[in-house]
Amino acid sequence: MTRVPVLFIPGITGSFNLGVLLNWRGPTLKDWNFPPFTDYGKQLTAAFTAAGYRRDHDFFVAFYDWRMSVKDSATTYLKPWIDRAKKRSGASTVILIGHSMGGLVARSYLQSPAYEDDVAHLITLGTPHRGAADSYYAWGAGEPKSDGQIKLVFDVYLWYLRHAHPFQTELDRLRAMRTLVPGVRDLLPIDGFLLNEGGPALPKRPATLVERNLVGDMLNQRTSIETLVARVPVTTISGIGRATIATITVTSPPIPPGDPPRFPDGAPVSDQSSIDGDGTVLRSNAQVSHPQVNNSPPLHDVGHGTMPDHPATIERIFASLQADPPPVLGGLPVTEPRLVIMTASPVTMQVEVPTGSAMQAPTVLGGTPEQAPTRRKRVIKGRDHGHQGKHLNMVVIPQPVAGSYSVHVTGTATGVFAVGAMLIGGEEAIVLGGSETNEGSLNRSENTSITTRHGQVAAGTELFFAVDCQHLDVAPTMWLDKTRTMNHAVERLRTAMQTTEPTVLGGGSEGDEMVNAAMRSATEPSDQVDALCNLAEHMLGPHNEELAEAVIMQLRAVK
Repeated sequence: MTRVPVLFIPGITGSFNLGVLLNWRGPTLKDWNFPPFTDYGKQLTAAFTAAGYRRDHDFFVAFYDWRMSVKDSATTYLKPWIDRAKKRSGASTVILIGHSMGGLVARSYLQSPAYEDDVAHLITLGTPHRGAADSYYAWGAGEPKSDGQIKLVFDVYLWYLRHAHPFQTELDRLRAMRTLVPGVRDLLPIDGFLLNEGGPALPKRPATLVERNLVGDMLNQRTSIETLVARVPVTTISGIGRATIATITVTSPPIPPGDPPRFPDGAPVSDQSSIDGDGTVLRSNAQVSHPQVNNSPPLHDVGHGTMPDHPATIERIFASLQADPPPVLGGLPVTEPRLVIMTASPVTMQVEVPTGSAMQAPTVLGGTPEQAPTRRKRVIKGRDHGHQGKHLNMVVIPQPVAGSYSVHVTGTATGVFAVGAMLIGGEEAIVLGGSETNEGSLNRSENTSITTRHGQVAAGTELFFAVDCQHLDVAPTMWLDKTRTMNHAVERLRTAMQTTEPTVLGGGSEGDEMVNAAMRSATEPSDQVDALCNLAEHMLGPHNEELAEAVIMQLRAVK
């Protein structure tokens, strides 16, 4: 008997494909995954695997471009995923599990004229059926003020966007949000949630707002809800016990308004929160008001971002599926601290992790020593999330040790690149420095700001940056390691000049002496750089122009 396949539809920022998100690739179902620097979706996937489901046979993750309107995501991504699941499993229907925005994508398909009667059940997890007030900050100012993971992925995405499309976005977060991430508007509350400062206690009427969630309005019309429940059984899972923004007190919009206008419906003054929510979505907004909808009892103290992976949620999901629960997976996975190092085109990257001496192991940020000291250097090659020569490298280091990380970048073409580093705090209580402090343990769940440096390379140029990390709540410091970069360039030039061909560059020791003479010709480092660049241009250039250009660019970086 064919089992009905299950499709999990992630929430906003839960799908990661930089090539698509940066518009370097068109819509595709290929090469998507969960964000590599989070644990989102791992526990849920493991639960279905433990229950006997097979990935991409009867359990699928329906990744999508969350920047789009949910209507476009339903057409461009969800429907093709459903068709793929039916074809691979041999089933005629599927079960949809939508977290947060994913539930809205599912509803957009189910309530549309394009629906093909191929969904057996819809389960939503913390879906903002009637919106989420904290999305007002993302849409109004380009600054997400929501679940930590959402803000984290937005920060990383906008960092890459800033360096991949600087002219398109004009290096402005709000402009990027309004023009490239219209899906955020589909998360705005459809009920009154804005209060005028000093005015009546009644909220502003939604019809008077400049920025409105028209998609949500349409999905929640009475006739639309009737269409939904007539087509598919619906179960909602919501959370309570977390402070959740219910209303926002606003004053007049900023003057001048800016381009695009910032908070056109009023600048926030204060938030009014309720514990009747999951930290992002109120229970009332995560449920669908209809007698045929199974609004299951809310889960207590289950956060919005971790809801899909929480054991209580997974147990509720399997109960809704009337399926045997998976083997016990333990509690909610503790998020490890991570160091994330990124580069944007045109370079490749590898990172050298600090190691301890034979007598002492390095200390993990948070106070835990590495399991075994070693003298061998650990080098991690960056994973390239770009395509067709447009490099978008990333290295994710879990449980980073305190110390200095060497970032080695190699140019692949002539151009300007960026390198960034950030620390992501773990969700567990930790003690910085390995000992108790007056403040005691700190609960770290926020990421630091992204420290960024820029450089210029030619094909073959090699530069070394140092990234220093000492505390989880302090952004890493970063600088160009001029000594190592200079020494490396000199050795490259020396090796090239020590050719065994006597007719080229004087050959052997003569070429080596020319490098030494250039080094001795000046006492100031900048003058030494000029002398070495002159040598590379006039002596190496005629025989190996590409190498000469690479070395010259490398030398100029340290000047």
